[in-house]
Amino acid sequence: MAFTVRRGTKDQVGGTYRMLHRKIIDPVLAKLDKERAGYFTGIVEKLSEDPRTEAAPNLIFSILREALPFLPTYLPQNEFIDRLLLFVKENRQSLNKVLYSREFIEDPEALRDFANDFVSSVLALTLEKYDDGQIETGERKVYRFSGDFDESDFPFQDLDDDDL
Repeated sequence: MAFTVRRGTKDQVGGTYRMLHRKIIDPVLAKLDKERAGYFTGIVEKLSEDPRTEAAPNLIFSILREALPFLPTYLPQNEFIDRLLLFVKENRQSLNKVLYSREFIEDPEALRDFANDFVSSVLALTLEKYDDGQIETGERKVYRFSGDFDESDFPFQDLDDDDL
C-alpha cells in the first residue's frame, strides 16, 4: 500500500497557520472596545500577511495576545508591527524556553513578564513620539499665561509710565 503525501502551496499552508493564530488572538480582540479592536484587527491582518512572521508566528501572536489589553493605539500600525517583530527577534531564545516549558503548560500566563516588557517598550516609544509632537491625541490644548503681578490688579490696574 502506497501513501501519497500532498503538500499545499505556500499560500495554502500559510493560510492554515494564519487561521490557527487568529484563534489565539480573536477572543482577546472580542473583549476590546470598537476603536481598539479595529486598530488591533488591522495589525493582526497585516501580521498574517507579513512574511517576517513565518519564522516564529506562535511567539509573535502569543506575545500580542498577552499584551493587547494594555497597549496604546497611537503608533502607526506598521511601526507597531516593526516594534513587535524586533522584540520577538531579540527575545526569541527566552520566549521559546518559556513557551515550550512545563511552566507554560501549567500556567498559560507564563509569558506575562515578556508581554509587560513589550508593553513598556511600546509605551516608551509612544511617550517619546508624543513629547516630540508626532502623536496627536485629539485632546484639547489649554494655554496659560502668567506674569509678575497680583491677579486682582490684572487687567484693571492702569499703571502710569513712572510706575513701570
